Amino acid sequence: MTDLPDTYYGIVPLSEQLPGMQDGSCRFQLFQIVWFRQSAAVEQMIDFERYPVEPDTIYCLAPAQVHVLSPMERADGVRILFPVDMYGQVIDDESRWFFNPLVNEGIGVVSGLSGTLWRLCELMREECGGVNDAEVFASLLKVFLRNLASTGSGKPVSFELDAARLNSLFSLINTHYKRERSASFYASRIGLSPKRLNEILKKATGLTLTAILHYRLVMEARREIGYGDKTFKEIAYGLGFSEQAYFSRFFRKQTGMTPQEFRSRMFKLSGQGGE
Repeated sequence: MTDLPDTYYGIVPLSEQLPGMQDGSCRFQLFQIVWFRQSAAVEQMIDFERYPVEPDTIYCLAPAQVHVLSPMERADGVRILFPVDMYGQVIDDESRWFFNPLVNEGIGVVSGLSGTLWRLCELMREECGGVNDAEVFASLLKVFLRNLASTGSGKPVSFELDAARLNSLFSLINTHYKRERSASFYASRIGLSPKRLNEILKKATGLTLTAILHYRLVMEARREIGYGDKTFKEIAYGLGFSEQAYFSRFFRKQTGMTPQEFRSRMFKLSGQGGE
């Protein structure tokens, strides 16, 4: 099945099967906003972790995150997708945190905002079905995210003086996490000491830099093991481990399972056989 192009943008019902999806499972190279309008008997997984499906709850996903809805046809809501090239047009410092792949908690739509957001969704849908101007779509999406951010819902970190540094840090982590594991590397690039960086992170997220780097590595390992077709050796080397055995020990310590056990579990959940 052909995947969606990396330039795709649009808004579709959650029950719609898009190119590149397999029984409600997708891993697009696009940003996604998943809005559940009503509760339903649907199981949702983000990067292989279960998350609740509750009324007026929004989940924001970064490119390459794995999203699963099962059974998809029962889901009531919409999926907004937009490309990496559009990101800079629609995101500001506050809404940027919604797409942090380390924080996947749902954002509750506060009372009184649902109608406004839904009207913006309708306008985005009309634009895609009419003139289909990317700049108009991006403008509507920016207003959607700005309204969502202005409520204060779902903010997982502090938005005080350290927000810009934290934005820079997570950008650096996403770029270098496979090769760079030391606090000094990241601290020096945002003008802080390793101690001060960890103080800011603990206050904002409750985690140390080492814990965040480990989480990012495990998250990508889960995606590659559960959703890709690479060998464990290829995955280990691709994530910067010098030996497959070292990677396997790391993965088991972080998840409680070996890579083989995790892949077998994912194949079983998807109805496939083991290796």
